[in-house]
Amino acid sequence: MKSTGFVRFFSICFVLCIGLNLCHAEEPKKNKFREREASDDALGYPNIDEDALLNSKCPKNLELRWQTEVSSSIYASPLIADINSDGKLEIVVPSFVHYLEVLDGSDGDKTPGWPAFHQSTVHSSPLLYDIDKDGTREIALATYNGEVLFFRVSGYMMVDKLIVPRRKVKKNWYVGLDPDPVDRSHPDVHDDQIILEAEKAKSVHQTYGNNLSIPIPATISTGDEIKSNGSQIGIDIKQPASANDSSVNISSPATVTNGTSAGRRLLEDSNSEGSQESKSKNNADEGVRAATVENEGGLQEEADSSFDLLRDSDELADEYSYDYDDFVDESMWGDEEWKEGEHEKLEDYVNIDSHILSTPVIADIDKDGVPEMIVAVSYFFDHEYYGDSENLKELGNIDIGKYIASSIVVFDLDTKQVKWTAELDLSTDKGNFRAYIYSSPTVVDLDGDGFMDILVGTSYGLFYVLDHHGNVRRNFPLEMAEIQGGVVAADINDDGKIELVTTDTHGNVAAWTVHGEEIWAKHLKSLIPQGPTIGDVDGDGHTDVVVPTISGNIYVLSGKDGSFVHPYPYRTHGRVMNKVLLVDLKKRGEKAKGLTLVTASFDGYLYLIDGPTSCADVVDIGETSYSMVLADNVDGGDDLDLIVTTMNGNVFCFSTPAPHHPLKAWRSPNQGRNNFAHRHNREGIYVSHSSRAFRDEEGKSFWVDIEIVDNYRYPSGTLGPYNVTTTLLVPGNYQGERRIKQNQIINSPGKHRIKLPTVGVRTTGTVLVEMVDRNGLYFSDEFSLTFHMYYYRLLKWLLVLPMVGMFGVLVILRPQEAMPLPSFSRNTDL
Repeated sequence: MKSTGFVRFFSICFVLCIGLNLCHAEEPKKNKFREREASDDALGYPNIDEDALLNSKCPKNLELRWQTEVSSSIYASPLIADINSDGKLEIVVPSFVHYLEVLDGSDGDKTPGWPAFHQSTVHSSPLLYDIDKDGTREIALATYNGEVLFFRVSGYMMVDKLIVPRRKVKKNWYVGLDPDPVDRSHPDVHDDQIILEAEKAKSVHQTYGNNLSIPIPATISTGDEIKSNGSQIGIDIKQPASANDSSVNISSPATVTNGTSAGRRLLEDSNSEGSQESKSKNNADEGVRAATVENEGGLQEEADSSFDLLRDSDELADEYSYDYDDFVDESMWGDEEWKEGEHEKLEDYVNIDSHILSTPVIADIDKDGVPEMIVAVSYFFDHEYYGDSENLKELGNIDIGKYIASSIVVFDLDTKQVKWTAELDLSTDKGNFRAYIYSSPTVVDLDGDGFMDILVGTSYGLFYVLDHHGNVRRNFPLEMAEIQGGVVAADINDDGKIELVTTDTHGNVAAWTVHGEEIWAKHLKSLIPQGPTIGDVDGDGHTDVVVPTISGNIYVLSGKDGSFVHPYPYRTHGRVMNKVLLVDLKKRGEKAKGLTLVTASFDGYLYLIDGPTSCADVVDIGETSYSMVLADNVDGGDDLDLIVTTMNGNVFCFSTPAPHHPLKAWRSPNQGRNNFAHRHNREGIYVSHSSRAFRDEEGKSFWVDIEIVDNYRYPSGTLGPYNVTTTLLVPGNYQGERRIKQNQIINSPGKHRIKLPTVGVRTTGTVLVEMVDRNGLYFSDEFSLTFHMYYYRLLKWLLVLPMVGMFGVLVILRPQEAMPLPSFSRNTDL
């Protein structure tokens, strides 16, 4: 008996050790991006030496061309475009409160019919799109209250608009939420570790029976992260081998109630699988006769003696004695009738208000020929609005701080209806990370299948990649700290492939492959409010990444490995809250290399930093700015102009001595769709100077000369073939197709000619040339012209030419010798 007791004691110790190992087998992995801190933000800004700043050794010779004040602060970047096809550029300014304004690029005067009034505030830049297919592109503006408005070029707000629906969530979704809802050290579903632990627990249970209590850890958390799309997998989580699909459908959530039931379900599944395997194995052994109760043969003496232990119950050991009632659950014999599941009630849900805090993107993501609008939506209840008790009564008895969510909403621009919605994060406002989206989505083709993928980072710290159906791609989302800046897709290491660059508020900059594998990461120790810009800053032939921070430092990192590019960072004397403009400001005939970094700091200065030397020239504007500095030839001359907007509501136009080139222009922050890189002498498409000149076309057709530039990758080569689409927009009284399109595939860079038809009516027109390279990066150029506008000049010649012709005939046919003129008087002399 002593030996039996020792064996039992040893078995108990062994089982307890196994249980402890299961509980502590794998400690939660910490995310390195979240562990880091933005320590430089606690430091003070250096004192401003105004004399040293103003007495620059590398002056850029900027001149103020004009200055205009709009109705309110300017938070989002404006748009430079020719909105009415008159050959002159306008600046479309989204003032923060109630008004959309249009300024004449030549002198800054407000265009007749503007500003246009709306009822909301604006955090996004305007876009151009022909929503009613009349040949004239309207101005689209996404507003804070979840609407996308459309304005005609006359300033009239159209009735047509896009409305983002509210998001429906359960009223008590946050009940039982873990204090740290962003811990994703384990996925909640499809986790190999859960299955492994369940199998270990099962083997121990089968070996030692029911007398021992084994602590089986519940690895499926009910409160780690509650989302409409199920649990998300963090960056450091190994994907299960069973996940063969390239994307995971986030519209079908996998709901798990608690760890115990999940563990029980896994054990039952494994038991059923084992029984099926055993059954199939026995059936396969055809030559072995199975022992059954029908076997009539007698037992041998040794076999018969083995049952002596059971024949006399008085001699049974204590461990074999049990009471049947201890193992009977009478509740299992309760109501045997089936019941329907509980019905959802309307009062059990909350519809969260939709808000748009970034600029939408327009692109045909699914190759159906119809453009879609991709909108990053944040859902929450505005505390200022619901601070009014009358407005709060409408919501009932709820805590408005418990409902913050985010989604990607895609609109079909033909039907103006929601095509699909991908629900992303859900949080409260009490945690360290909240489910807002502050940046625009980036749309690019990551796998070369022609369908566009959607890249977006959330303030919940997740970097999502969705396919054209809204499904999360494999290996995503990736986990960082709060992401406020946009995700950049560009070739940063000159290998001819797309890389993805993300930044967060803890000062991290990370470069990823399209499959979610980390290439490099750099910690800048300061909050990064905007996404980076891409270009060869120092002129060494290699691509660099330019990152602004609120510590006032502007960093330039090598695109190859993330190392610091000397002599950066450059330190300003205030926060840098806008995206840095990269532009070539070399004067005519100057052979210097590199680019110029242009940005406005919260110290009140506009900085123009020479790329190779970091020598800066400044302009004292005395105001702060959140919007990006834009560049183009807005006054109709031949030089490059800079457009600066401020939170005081002022718009400045500075002229530079640098010559204008279409690829130097930067008309919007994303340059039309997804391009955050400097284009001049890098990659792009533009219309030649002779073809883009404003003119009147007659006849049946006309030619457009274009040039494709793609010469910065060595030795990886170019990114051809290039899909070039040329669109002629014809407004006015033209009765034919208002959008005349031509598509062609061009295999190599260089100069090319495109033949377009003219229209038979007197009207204006806009020619839009678009190019998409092999990686799905978008480039465009456009110009305006007229058709048959000066036909009256022909009428003038029709009147003058006959008279001139008759006069010429009289001169030619006049007599060669002088002859007396005939006289009709009578000669009365006889």
